[in-house]
Amino acid sequence: MNCAGSHKVEQRYEFKAEQEPNEVVLVIYCVMLGTLDQGEVCEETVEGNRPLIEEDLELEVSHIPSSVDHWKRKVTIAWGGALFILTALTYSCRNCMPISAVAMAREFDWDKSETGLVLSSFYWGYVTTQILSGFLSDRYGGDQVITLAAIAWGPLTIAFPFCAYAFGEKSSQLTFLVINRVIFGMVTGFHYPTLSSISVAKVEKENRSFFYTAIGAGTTAGNVISGSLGSYLLNRFSWHVSFYVFGAIATFWAIAMRIVLMKKRCLHPCTKVTSTRAEVPTTRKTWAILLKHRGFWALIVQYTCYSYSWYLTLSWLPTFFEETFPGAKGWVFNVLPWTFVVFVDGASGYIADRLMGSGLSTTTTRKILQTIASLSNVTALIFVGRTQCYLTALLLMTYALTINAVGSAGASANPQDLVPTQAGTVYGVMNAFGSIPGFVGVYVSGFILEYFESWSAVFTVTSAITFVGWSVFMIFGTGKQLL
Repeated sequence: MNCAGSHKVEQRYEFKAEQEPNEVVLVIYCVMLGTLDQGEVCEETVEGNRPLIEEDLELEVSHIPSSVDHWKRKVTIAWGGALFILTALTYSCRNCMPISAVAMAREFDWDKSETGLVLSSFYWGYVTTQILSGFLSDRYGGDQVITLAAIAWGPLTIAFPFCAYAFGEKSSQLTFLVINRVIFGMVTGFHYPTLSSISVAKVEKENRSFFYTAIGAGTTAGNVISGSLGSYLLNRFSWHVSFYVFGAIATFWAIAMRIVLMKKRCLHPCTKVTSTRAEVPTTRKTWAILLKHRGFWALIVQYTCYSYSWYLTLSWLPTFFEETFPGAKGWVFNVLPWTFVVFVDGASGYIADRLMGSGLSTTTTRKILQTIASLSNVTALIFVGRTQCYLTALLLMTYALTINAVGSAGASANPQDLVPTQAGTVYGVMNAFGSIPGFVGVYVSGFILEYFESWSAVFTVTSAITFVGWSVFMIFGTGKQLL
């Protein structure tokens, strides 16, 4: 019997059941992973030629350990590169709105609250799909989920300018833009929980932190690309051109990934599985344990507080520099603060893998990296809100974002430690909580700016929240595998 019609299966799955193991088990597994051609028909039957059904085997995808299908080196490099580019395009499309916010506010006569409403509406949708995306990725394969989602959010990016000009009346216009951003947030919400699921399911443990953070560096690459090319398109043409360009490229890339890479999902022979159903906990048991464990809630608090700082910077950074330093060039302050983050993102994962490989515990490794990231970020943000020097503000913001990237291998990678078999779902829950500051924090910041006109107050509040999250993680956080 062939897996994807190309590789002979030499190992059988072992499981606890009344009947002897059957080769058909492998067929069902390959079908669920998408590695068996849809046109192939399973000819095996059981008990008097009755067609085999799932109940005969009592087998679910979630009961199969992720270690059965790790990518080979060449496949890992191919998918890693493709996912890095897709992640960069994700943030390029997300950043079109923050970069264009000032120009749009000027053209459509928006105040700070209205601008904050459009900026924050993305996260209303983003938070709703985090858990679902992790669950679907763990169950059906992250490669399927992440590419299908990208095919959806690319066209939504292109459609955004049309929504802006569809109505002449402001309230209708804002409503239409908010609807677009909410739906856009929902489909892009599938991206990061899926990356976490893929990292655990497809990459060997000793290289997992590096793989995850290297792909995550695409986030910063997207910020750099959108900050440079997006600023150029904004100044050279108009604000809506960047939506067309990045949306079209993202759509093309997602389709290309499905055409080229999805046909190679079974490039290596399936390996033997010796784990049994009893060895992998059910979803209900997993969450019964997690919800009672303080390490899980420490992760939630830390990531939520960290996200407050991240989303504030992501959404309001262009506005801060344009209003505080009117003569500053957009291509400078939209690019320089993110430039070095790309390298630190990947390096942090490599450092984490090496530290743990040298014998340092996972808990200690995560806390060391998170401490460097959080405390440096707190200090820099306090000062950046008080300086009146453009160069000082630019360097402080560059330092804050660069050193904060060390946390990519800190608490952000913690879901892979706690429950490896359901890392995507755990990340989805974590990111759902982390998305709340996206619409609450961004809107609150707009409110503070509208009524108090103080960037110092905005950054001080952000620093305090970041410090609280770090403190909780230091006291209660853990890197031990709970299940």
